[in-house]
Amino acid sequence: MRVEVAVLGVGGVGAFTLRALARRGVKPLGIEQFVPGHDLGSSHGGTRVYRHAYFEHPDYVPMLLHSSAAFGELQETQDRPLIVRCGTLLLGHKDSKVLTGARQAAEEHNLVVRDLNAGELRARYPQFDLPTDFIGLLEPGGGFVRPEAAIDAAVKDACKHGALLHTRTSVQNIQEDDQGVHLITDRGEIYCKRLIVCAGAWSQKLLPQISTKLQVTRQLQAWFTTPDPTPIQPEQMPTWFLARDSEPALFGIPADPLIPGTPTAKIALHGRTEKADPDNLTRTVSPDERKQFQELAKRWLPRLAATVTEAKVCMYTMTPDENFLVDRAPGMERTWFAAGLSGHGFKLTPALGQVLSDLALDGKSDLAAEFLRLREM
Repeated sequence: MRVEVAVLGVGGVGAFTLRALARRGVKPLGIEQFVPGHDLGSSHGGTRVYRHAYFEHPDYVPMLLHSSAAFGELQETQDRPLIVRCGTLLLGHKDSKVLTGARQAAEEHNLVVRDLNAGELRARYPQFDLPTDFIGLLEPGGGFVRPEAAIDAAVKDACKHGALLHTRTSVQNIQEDDQGVHLITDRGEIYCKRLIVCAGAWSQKLLPQISTKLQVTRQLQAWFTTPDPTPIQPEQMPTWFLARDSEPALFGIPADPLIPGTPTAKIALHGRTEKADPDNLTRTVSPDERKQFQELAKRWLPRLAATVTEAKVCMYTMTPDENFLVDRAPGMERTWFAAGLSGHGFKLTPALGQVLSDLALDGKSDLAAEFLRLREM
C-alpha cells in the first residue's frame, strides 16, 4: 500500500493529526495497533482535566487556546459537548510553583483567574479539608474534556474528509530512504512519503533514537461514590489539582452527568514514578493500591464520605523536564513525532495534531512549538 502521509498511533494526538491532515486534502492513513478510544494507553479514563493558566510553561497557552477552539468546533457536530467548563481549582501553599506558575501564565496571556484565600476556599468548597496556609487559584474557563468522545469525533471527521484507517495493525519496523518511509506491519507493508509517529508509550520502541529521552511510568486513577451526589456534581465541584510539597500532586474531576448510573468522581495521583513496559504492564489494581486512594479521599475530602468503587491503570511517558517532544526524528528526513506528553497532554491534542500536520507538509507551523523541539537534556 502506498500513501502520501501515514500517522502511526490513533490515540489523542494521532486522531487530531489525522483530522488536521485530512482537512488539508491529504487523505492520510491512520495505523492503530488496537482501536481508537481503547483503554490500553494514555488517552482514556472518561474525563481529563482541562485548563489554560498553565503552570508547566506559559508558552503552552497559545496552543491551549487553539485546542479550545478546535474542541469547540468539533463538538458542534456531536450530540454531547466535548468540554465541560466547571472551572479548574489549583490548591497549594502561596509559594507553590503550581500556583505561581499558573498566575504567571495567566498574567502573560490575559487569562481570567481568581485568587481564593483559606476562608474563601472553606466557604465555597467545603468538600475539601485543607491546611490553613493553603490558598487557591480558580480558572473559571477550565473544566474537563471527554477523551474517548473527542477521539471518536476527530477520527470520524478525518474519515469524512478522506482519511483511511487501519486498526489492529502493529508496526514492527520503520525504515526510511530518499524515496519515503517503509513500514513493515503484521498485516503487510506500507509505503508513505511522510510519517508522523504518535505512538505514546510505544514511541521509545518504534523510535529507539529517542528512547533515552523517554520513560514510561505506570499510573493509577480511581473513582468514588458519595452518599449525597450533589457535592461532586460539576455545578458544585470544579476539577482540581492539589500540590503536596514533596509528595506527588493529587487531582480530581467531578462526576460526569452524561455517564449513566450512580455518579462517580475521579481522584488520581499525578506523577507516580513506577517504571513500566507498555507490552508487559500490570493492569490490575491491587487491593493495597485501591486502599491508598480510599485513604487519600478520606484525608482530603473527608466530608464526602467517599467510597472508592473502581480503579484503572494508564501510562505516562515522561521526559526529563516533563515538557513534550515535538520534532523530526533524529537521523530521519521524512519522519516526525510527538512523544513524552508527561501526563498533561490530552488537553493539547488538537494543537499538537495541527503542529505535526504543518511540520510534515510545510516544515514549519504558525503555532509556536519550537520550545518543544528535541534538545539535549
